[in-house]
Amino acid sequence: MQKHHFDVCGLLETKLSSSKLQSLHSFRLKHWKLVSNVEAAGTARVIVLWNPSTVHVDVLDSSPQFIHVSIRCLSSHLTFAASFVYGYNTISGRRPLWDSLKSWASSGPWLVLGDFNSTLSQDDKYNGEPVSSYEVSDFRACCSELGLSDLNYTGCHYTWSNGTVWTKIDRVLANPSWNNLQFTSHVHFQTPGAFSDHSGAHVCIGGSSPPGRRPFKFFNMWVEHSEYASLISAGWQLPPEGSPMFNLCRKLKSLKQPLKRLNKLHFSHISERVARMEADLEHHHHLLHDSRDDISLLNRVNALKIKLLHLKSAEQAFFSQKLKCTFFQDSDRESSWYLLGYISH
Repeated sequence: MQKHHFDVCGLLETKLSSSKLQSLHSFRLKHWKLVSNVEAAGTARVIVLWNPSTVHVDVLDSSPQFIHVSIRCLSSHLTFAASFVYGYNTISGRRPLWDSLKSWASSGPWLVLGDFNSTLSQDDKYNGEPVSSYEVSDFRACCSELGLSDLNYTGCHYTWSNGTVWTKIDRVLANPSWNNLQFTSHVHFQTPGAFSDHSGAHVCIGGSSPPGRRPFKFFNMWVEHSEYASLISAGWQLPPEGSPMFNLCRKLKSLKQPLKRLNKLHFSHISERVARMEADLEHHHHLLHDSRDDISLLNRVNALKIKLLHLKSAEQAFFSQKLKCTFFQDSDRESSWYLLGYISH
């Protein structure tokens, strides 16, 4: 969210329980506000997050398949309704969704966006069983009655794939009143990342330390590398000299340079490595999107996903360790943040 400077973000299919959602909010997203449909659905099928310093959001309604909100930009005072949707994966299960959208219909500017788990035509599917009129009739009728149509978009047309079948089931729809806004708007459907088989939809509306020798630091992310165990084993084979404590310090010191080399080769500037790998994966996704039957490209995409997952895991370990270090520094200062955190737990 920080990378793309989002003001409002919708997350779908998280399957988080109420307690896990609360923990996520407290430790990872404490500067954001959020609402979910966990009470209606049992787990958080839809989560809406927003930055309270840039937008004001009012929750209007929710169900297991949607959350309706009103969004107001604090700088431009633009106000519109938005419905974040995650439809059930059966035709009968989605019918309450279509009925709810029709009964709730906003007369003002309105976006309806998310994973509808339904296509609108045969053009929205590549490979697999043909799209029948029965499959799409309910969704079509709902869009026709409400005047909903796709917002102008770029990027991927097909927004979900299992590697064989490609479909457009994720959309950003707007009602006729949306065209009355004095702001330009458009959607970019990104390529799927390492953690999802869906394309994310990015909606746009309107618009150092001082030099010197740094102390050695051990990073937990090194432990997962395939060379780590052999590197430690080799460093621990030094012949004993002097007292046990002297030998321990000597062995630890001998590991500094090998570990620094390991870090430089595989982990330095970890976020930049992740960004480069994401760009490489996105490039190959575009190639695969245009050559969907190319098995070698599919294998390459899958291999890149695995590499990206490893890098993402290392990046997460790095920032988690950094966060803990900051926490203990604040704790040592007996800061009010620490005391409040302690009381709340």
